[in-house]
Amino acid sequence: MRLKDKVSIVTGAARGIGEAIALTFAKEGSHVAVLDLLAEPATRVAEKIQALGRKSMAIPMDISKSADVNRAIQQVLDQFGRIDILVNNAGICQATPLEKITEEEWDRIFAVNMKGVFLCSKAVLGIMKRQRSGKIINFGSIAGKIGGVLAGAHYSASKAAVMCFTKSLARELAPFGVNVNAIAPGVIETAMTEMLTQGHWDKYTTIIPMGRVGTVEEAAKVALFLASDDSSYITGEIVDLNGGQLMD
Repeated sequence: MRLKDKVSIVTGAARGIGEAIALTFAKEGSHVAVLDLLAEPATRVAEKIQALGRKSMAIPMDISKSADVNRAIQQVLDQFGRIDILVNNAGICQATPLEKITEEEWDRIFAVNMKGVFLCSKAVLGIMKRQRSGKIINFGSIAGKIGGVLAGAHYSASKAAVMCFTKSLARELAPFGVNVNAIAPGVIETAMTEMLTQGHWDKYTTIIPMGRVGTVEEAAKVALFLASDDSSYITGEIVDLNGGQLMD
């Protein structure tokens, strides 16, 4: 029960890594707000959390729109009275070659992957500063460190921006007792990687030293560590989660 009675927000929590994090946090005692563009799947995740004996609410929202974000954060605050943990997990990925990326596609990738992190983080800053405590966990990517991995240049650039933003925010919030860290996954088995052919899977199990791709449960365990008091003296860190594919 490392998160007993904490209030967590997880974006993109209707499926994949976000769902795994939401359920893991609930099992560790946290009440969880499930934020996602997909209303029905988000509601199902909230119901699973409630079945674990925790409070939960599903809020449909577009994290690229400030009005949606501010409304959602206020709903969580009205319901629970505080916000202890924010996990900026929501993201989208396109594998479009650079010469075929349109301006609209570039803007959409950055609006969700980077602007969404900015908007959600900004919306909870005042709350966490007043509490003089809080945890913000952002999702970067191995692609943001080495370039496209099953992804286009716009996705890679947006994740690099998230990881730099994480360090900037960590410096700003450290005096207020708020920890800000990021997770940089490699290839994780999610709906986002369903596009992989058997050939792709074989390739990645060959180049990943551990010989396999990661699971959403493994990602959730890293998020749990960063959300708990176990990481109280860690901030501004980018935690690699890639089976040894990148060691830096």
